[in-house]
Amino acid sequence: MLFLFDLFLLFEFCLVVVALTTFDFLSAPTQPGDLGTLAHYRVISEIGQGGMGHVFEALDTKLKRSVALKVMNSKVASIRNSRKLFVREARAMAAIQHDNVVTIFEVGKSRDTPFIAMEMLKGKTLAERNRTGPLLNCQQIIHYARQLANGLAVAHEKGIIHRDIKPANIWIEEGSDRIKILDFGLALASKSLQKISSGAVIGTPAYLSPEQARSEPLDDRTDLYSLGAVLYESCTGSLPVTNQSLSGQLVSIIAQRPKPIQKRNRQIPIPLCELIHSLLKKEPRSRPKSAFEFLEKLDQVALSCDATSDVALTINKLQKGLSDIARQNANPE
Repeated sequence: MLFLFDLFLLFEFCLVVVALTTFDFLSAPTQPGDLGTLAHYRVISEIGQGGMGHVFEALDTKLKRSVALKVMNSKVASIRNSRKLFVREARAMAAIQHDNVVTIFEVGKSRDTPFIAMEMLKGKTLAERNRTGPLLNCQQIIHYARQLANGLAVAHEKGIIHRDIKPANIWIEEGSDRIKILDFGLALASKSLQKISSGAVIGTPAYLSPEQARSEPLDDRTDLYSLGAVLYESCTGSLPVTNQSLSGQLVSIIAQRPKPIQKRNRQIPIPLCELIHSLLKKEPRSRPKSAFEFLEKLDQVALSCDATSDVALTINKLQKGLSDIARQNANPE
């Protein structure tokens, strides 16, 4: 019994040590139950983490509002010039005010730790939605695609490429079904692209564009390819191309053609399938020239899909009417 009690104490001690090691960039908490403080923010709990850093629920003690506080992790922060780049590009993103891009309240540093304070959102990511719900229907896919393209168009107008569009970086707001693009931690202003070392592949392998896989210079159309991969997955439940290894995945992205959406899901209208496949072209010049051009084509596809739905509805009503008449004739009484 005493041995079990000692183990329990040791386990608690290890948890404390891990917490201190993980969040050593935080100052001591000012309120019981908090994780600590960073600048003028009370850090209440961790709500997520990724390759770039940690995301916390925090309270802005100056403006008395809840925020999502993203803090660069120590591994990334140790890379030369990473702090400067993080802050500079986050400030560029903070200039984007759009309904489909997460709002950034503040970008700063505390104890040499860069952070971003963003709006606190309620809902779930598209990745969570894909895991727990049925496949999206045609209308939902068009609705989400339009919002994503609108958000990307505004960022691209300011010369900013996201470079990591994926379901985990797409937020669906609770109640409104509004899309918010998250995590511009990998975003780079176009003028900074020449500073990327050649051979650096940055982003999530499953959604990388072929030019990212080839470590080539990037433009807006790299985000359009990733958008195509996201929409393809929403239509079919699977990625356009897959491979077990990182090197194999990169080769597949460069060389392998995705299976036609219609063969995986016949519920998706052909015009929408064709538009999504146009985003997945291997060469950027073969894709839509911009997010704005994609939006124009999407509007045309939406009209086509609506017309098809109306015709299908009319045919179903007619078939039902004929069936009712046939039943009445067979049963005169």
